[in-house]
Amino acid sequence: MHAGCVLVFDGAAPDLAQLTERIRSRLDRVPRYRANAVATGPRPGRTAWVDAPRLALEGHIRHTALPGAADAAELAQLAARVFSARIDHGKPLWELWFVERLAGERFALISKVHHALVDGEANRDLVSLLFDGEAGAPSASIARPEPSRGRRLVEGLAGRASGPREALESVLGLASRSREELEWRDLDPLARVGAPPRSRLNTPIGPDRRYACVEVGLGRLRKAKQRLGGTINDAVLTAVAGALGRYLRAHGEGTDGLVLRALVPLADASSGRLIATYVPLAVGIEDPRRRHAEISRALDGLRSSGRAVAVEDLVELDGFAPPTVISQAARLQARQRAFNVAVTNIPGPRGARRLLGRELRAIYPALPLAHNQALSVAVVSYAGRLCFGLLADCDALADLDLLAGQLEQSLAELAKGSRAKRARDSR
Repeated sequence: MHAGCVLVFDGAAPDLAQLTERIRSRLDRVPRYRANAVATGPRPGRTAWVDAPRLALEGHIRHTALPGAADAAELAQLAARVFSARIDHGKPLWELWFVERLAGERFALISKVHHALVDGEANRDLVSLLFDGEAGAPSASIARPEPSRGRRLVEGLAGRASGPREALESVLGLASRSREELEWRDLDPLARVGAPPRSRLNTPIGPDRRYACVEVGLGRLRKAKQRLGGTINDAVLTAVAGALGRYLRAHGEGTDGLVLRALVPLADASSGRLIATYVPLAVGIEDPRRRHAEISRALDGLRSSGRAVAVEDLVELDGFAPPTVISQAARLQARQRAFNVAVTNIPGPRGARRLLGRELRAIYPALPLAHNQALSVAVVSYAGRLCFGLLADCDALADLDLLAGQLEQSLAELAKGSRAKRARDSR
């Protein structure tokens, strides 16, 4: 359950000492990056943030270099290995990989953070604070000295009997559900649906991952949006549906009439919290214009009700960085099973960011997989581009690169389809 991102920078890599000092100087802004999650009682999930007795940055900052002038595919392979390994729960729940020797005089950072570390309210992701001019003010400490074993037991029992709702949960055998989950399920009536269609995307998964990156100019999708209507998110979902349809047909699976279900986070207009919605992906419709119309129609009711707003509005109001929203989306995803694929579209910075004078070129996100979910698609917009990160189970989608290529084709045909419509409209 760690979320992550791959950040690619232009320019010669800084010295490791420079980068380490930048990280050290910003840690006070994210107190949980100095804290351990310690169990406080017998009930699973009852934890407290406790000050780590020691924080050796060498155990969190991993320095590596790829052989020769590595291309994007080699960087993606390294990212897959990084995202495959579990985070050590005996120390603060984050890692940052510093990767040198990318082609074109570039370097990369691979961030991996357990979703519990970033709650979107009291904390920001460390990566968002590393950029030049982003120091900000220190946050109030949320950690504390480690409690004794007896104190943990008392706190755990007290939490277990904190109110009638939890007592009712225990009686009904639902003790594994948190109060937050129940509030979220009540908030979203779309959560009350049956099982999703059967798909090769939904299968037991293992620990190993594959990762692929796709990039497209944001202007191309804006033109499609202008001609086809809807939103950028509608265009993204249309392209993803087109790619999934191609992928399934390439594996000999019939898609005629097949509608997969995507889990898509939006922002609740009243509370500002992320909520999940299920969006039908008509993967059997090969015409991108018809597929776009189906997806836009499915989302129009939710948008017109005023109940949900774009994640972009949430980001601008609360100052969330993309990694923070990805971590919150991971929480929503972990609580649901009635979907085929998770698709998260997150607006990133509109202007360029720099780290120690080096310009950030791209942000490729990674959304973790849930139980029996072999693929997640996360998208971040940054400085006029859309950056897609595809994370998949290593065995279930052994040919993830094929799907990535089909996503590129689907994005291209969407732009082409909008141009064709404009030509017909002008006649």
